[in-house]
Amino acid sequence: MTQLEFYKSFQFVIELIVAETLFTFKLERRRLFWVRLPLCVAAVLLISWLFPIPTTNALYMSFMFFCIFLSTVLAGFVLFKESPLKIIYSMVAAYTVQHLAYEGYNIVQTLMGRANAGFYGDDEFKLFPNPLFGVLYFCIFLVVYFFATVLLGRKIERGEKLRISSSYIFVFAILIFAVDIILNAVVVYHIAPLGNKLYLSIVGVYNIVCCIVVLLLMFEVSKRYRLQDALHAVNLLRRHEREQYRESKENIALINMKCHDLKHQVRDIGTKSALSEDAVKEIENLIQIYDAALRTGNEALDVIITEKMLSCNKNGIKLSCIVDGKSLSFMREDDIYSLFGNLIDNAVDAVLSLEESKRVISLKVREVGTMLSVNVHNYYEHKIEFEDGLPVTTKQDKAYHGYGMKSVKYICNKYGGDLSIMAADNVFNINILFPVNVSR
Repeated sequence: MTQLEFYKSFQFVIELIVAETLFTFKLERRRLFWVRLPLCVAAVLLISWLFPIPTTNALYMSFMFFCIFLSTVLAGFVLFKESPLKIIYSMVAAYTVQHLAYEGYNIVQTLMGRANAGFYGDDEFKLFPNPLFGVLYFCIFLVVYFFATVLLGRKIERGEKLRISSSYIFVFAILIFAVDIILNAVVVYHIAPLGNKLYLSIVGVYNIVCCIVVLLLMFEVSKRYRLQDALHAVNLLRRHEREQYRESKENIALINMKCHDLKHQVRDIGTKSALSEDAVKEIENLIQIYDAALRTGNEALDVIITEKMLSCNKNGIKLSCIVDGKSLSFMREDDIYSLFGNLIDNAVDAVLSLEESKRVISLKVREVGTMLSVNVHNYYEHKIEFEDGLPVTTKQDKAYHGYGMKSVKYICNKYGGDLSIMAADNVFNINILFPVNVSR
């Protein structure tokens, strides 16, 4: 077996499969995955071993490696229950990383006087006759694969819809990669034998830059569209909250008016009917408690706290508020409604499943020096995971949940605030600091 036959039949396939594993380990697997996997690996190895090498022409060699890669893509369709675009996307990213590591090893070989040694040629196969190159090979591939997994591979989530609206960008990335592969083949089979180290090193660096550009195009563009989706969802949420605030404001105003009238009428009702004096006083006290609970000094805050208190009372949750509503005068009413609505809603979701003694939510809003402090804390029991400093929603339908905290962060940034979230000893704590001199 020649060096080239061994490389295309085993070494390249193993490098590629390992890279693809790093980019597909989060994908949703098909039924009987562990039965399908060895069969697919065996099929890919068989195809690569049987693939003929009638010539070492650069175009044919590029075609051969592309066909071997294509066989792994087809295997991906057999193994994973994801959209074809997402599987192709993951596989192309993996092939790019494999080629990046390969080019890195080639540059090291070139600088050490062994251009492409051990990979290609008609010489009899010998696996790393120099142990030093074997160590370098494994170290370079290990480092490249590790950082590719940490920085890129983990971003491909199971069941997540891949958003690449501008598909031409993805196609453009693949074209760059294809040209890179073909140019590399030209260098390997027609220029490398000339032994010009400087030229080979420059071409190697160029190929590495091409691989990095391809990865940036693929992942940054996809990230941009995910962020656009998130922003669109937050905007829809804010629009809904503004409409809800207007409705709640009207409803609370109507309730307040009726409450005010009822306080004056309840005494007459008690004297003219069979209601006892104690019953009349109890009704008056209940009305008084409700009426007094609304006076925070900020109308928007009165609306949201009243609304949430009614919901909390219904679910046996104690909502404790120490609030200086006047200090929120710099903030728009719809922002106040959205900010405190999301903060309290998240706390309610956390304590609903707890025992009654732990269904407690504390809200404090007060000025501290030149800052306005907003603090919410509550108990929780489930493990909380964080992403980009925000808790990840525990609800299964992640497409429509988890944007409440993004909206909170957006409002904090809008008014120059600082958001910090801590979860320890089963107590979830949110602290927000706004500069007091914020202008509206």
